[in-house]
Amino acid sequence: GGWAVTGPTQVTAKLGGSLVLSFSYKPGYELRYKYWCRPGFLWFCSTYIIQTNSSEVTVTQGRVSIRDNHTAHSFTVVLDGVTPVDEGWYACGMRRTLWFRPQHFTKVM
Repeated sequence: GGWAVTGPTQVTAKLGGSLVLSFSYKPGYELRYKYWCRPGFLWFCSTYIIQTNSSEVTVTQGRVSIRDNHTAHSFTVVLDGVTPVDEGWYACGMRRTLWFRPQHFTKVM
């Protein structure tokens, strides 16, 4: 599933700063919900930290925001006020079907 979503595999965040992550996706996925999560058992995401609503409107929840750009086939996740507990693996991707969700994994250090 990783072929449909690309982005950084590892990033270094500055404590207290903002982390900005950009991910690209293939044409045809513009109206899919994009999400960002912490993967759990078997690298599955059971709950999303944040997700788009299939539009290009910025969605904000707590310290995290996400915005989709249909024309550029990309979406951006911003994490404000980075703390030590934010370190670890994250997954982003597109909700497609129950069993197949194109995903990309990024390690935040």
